[in-house]
Amino acid sequence: MSVCQYRILARMSTEKETLRQRSQPVPGGQQAPPAQPPSGFPPHSQGANPNEHMPPPLHGANLPSQPQNLPQGGYQQQPQYIYPQVPQYVLPQNPSLSQQPPTGYIRYNLNHPVMFCSTPAPKKSILEAYLLLIVLGLFGGHHFYLRRPVWGILYFFSFGLLGAGWLIDIFRLPVLVSRCNNDASQQNPNLAKKKHLDDAYVLWFPGGFLGLHHFYLNNIGLGVLYLFTFGLFGVGWLIDACLMPYHVKKANSNIPDCIEKSAAATCILAVSPAGLLGAHHYYLNRIGFGLLYTFTFGIFGVGYIVDWCRFPILLKRYNKSKEIGHTSHKHLDDAYLLWFPLGFLGFHHFYLNRPVWGLLYMFTFGLLGIGWLIDLCRMWKLVENCNKEIDERVHLTRNNRSVANPNYIQGQYYGNMPTTTVGGHVPVSYGQFGPCPPGYSNPNPGIYPTQQNGYGAVHGMNEQPPPYEAASIPTKGH
Repeated sequence: MSVCQYRILARMSTEKETLRQRSQPVPGGQQAPPAQPPSGFPPHSQGANPNEHMPPPLHGANLPSQPQNLPQGGYQQQPQYIYPQVPQYVLPQNPSLSQQPPTGYIRYNLNHPVMFCSTPAPKKSILEAYLLLIVLGLFGGHHFYLRRPVWGILYFFSFGLLGAGWLIDIFRLPVLVSRCNNDASQQNPNLAKKKHLDDAYVLWFPGGFLGLHHFYLNNIGLGVLYLFTFGLFGVGWLIDACLMPYHVKKANSNIPDCIEKSAAATCILAVSPAGLLGAHHYYLNRIGFGLLYTFTFGIFGVGYIVDWCRFPILLKRYNKSKEIGHTSHKHLDDAYLLWFPLGFLGFHHFYLNRPVWGLLYMFTFGLLGIGWLIDLCRMWKLVENCNKEIDERVHLTRNNRSVANPNYIQGQYYGNMPTTTVGGHVPVSYGQFGPCPPGYSNPNPGIYPTQQNGYGAVHGMNEQPPPYEAASIPTKGH
């Protein structure tokens, strides 16, 4: 029964009780005298409301059978009754969540979110794992049992990695069982992605010739390269025996490959036969040298042998350029590498941004060999002059882009300022519109306003800035 129905029934019972009391006569056959006003109040005058100061009757008192006749225009106060006490019913704040569950169900606290926890996986037994290893180990039965389906499929199609993996698993099976139970108890999905050194070595021998350990360590590029070159003709496979801990550590780290290049990968590509085709130069984004190595077979083998010793320098140079930004500086080791044996064709001059001299050497075979020998002694000076020229051009470009007036307001147009030469100097109008002097650029629009009829002037900006001395670019040494 609802609350409203309960209140209606209580009201009806109260009204029935009231009517019953009114219908009963007063004992002695006399009507009850009218209630007297309380003491301290004057008697009612004619025409006044006799019930004005009459207190309401109490519950259960004898009431007159007929209402008193009131004068015309009088006010009759309705009797007030004290209703029986109704049991208090407190409405819940959220009825949909606080309803009582049916009988026979467990009571839950529905005011809090329900967390569904998965049942922990049962622990694996070492005895059962060894039983599967002995009977079905060559088909990966113990790996399927230890929740390693990928390894199980690999063992199934490779007959236990040609028996080598099955033999190694005899000694490391307790470690695999403990690792499986630990991962199941912690229920951490990141543990399943962690790479392990023992797994990497199992795949390295004998599957390393096909790059299986690199596929396992998410080195897809090296894995494909090993697959088609049979482990870089065995050289990369031997190097990985020493660098395997580094590969595993890098695979478990959070350092993105796009920020830093791997020293191990650079060493493998440089020392392996793939270095004859410039694989390490492609890896370090040295596309020019990579193409040169590809078409000259590692510059006839000389550059390939030299890179065995200088690949750490190339790697450090690349990582530093990623930190400070791209740099176009030339390096003495690269210049000497191009000087011998391609210096007779002027390759080192092309590298040092001296195309005219490069063409001259190409058609005269290094000035009949004399210029080629002289360049052996002055190579350091050629590299220094080339880098100075690059620095000066970069400096001029940055100055023209960074010159700004502190009173400049971005996006505000102040008009065109004429540019003239004064005494051989070039006064720069910071942020002018229109054409700039030859060799200069001005990316900041509008700083100094033109005064038209006294309007448009900005306080403190009527004077031109000091003139800018245009630096002369030194000529290239010949």
